[in-house]
Amino acid sequence: MNYHIAYGTADYLKSLLEKYQGEEGSFYLLEGAEDAALIHKTKRDSVFEFPKSYEAIEEAGGFEGAKFIVFNNIPVTSEGRPVFEDRFKQRAGLVENEPGCAGLVILRPKDSETYIVSSMWEDESDFEAWRQSSSYEKAHKNRDANEPLPQSMFTGKPYITSFRMVESSQ
Repeated sequence: MNYHIAYGTADYLKSLLEKYQGEEGSFYLLEGAEDAALIHKTKRDSVFEFPKSYEAIEEAGGFEGAKFIVFNNIPVTSEGRPVFEDRFKQRAGLVENEPGCAGLVILRPKDSETYIVSSMWEDESDFEAWRQSSSYEKAHKNRDANEPLPQSMFTGKPYITSFRMVESSQ
């Protein structure tokens, strides 16, 4: 499945949502503290003029029913992609079983170096409860393990962006 993301102001992205309302796929309008994002989930190419395009390499659940979305943005070198993806395939798979988790999608970039690990939550408090849980600790225990991912496979530091679901259409 392809995910195409356009970023901008909420008003501008609402106009895009209206413009592409009849298109195949699902649209999700998200609003964050600093900007907004419009996601188009489709099997086709993007309808957006300047999208960030991704391929889902793992999906569990989805955006439906989510009110709070977290993007863990992780810049990875082209040489590091196989190792990075393999590590995620070997992950514990704990987050999607947490109370309030609506889904998890791991997005491989098609036109950039930054992967997005997106977790979708029924509410922000569910996300915060997970971050304080033992399963979060277990899911992230390899950060300091004997076999951490080599820093040379990253082109920058990972960063988190969070959004609230404004509107969705299927």
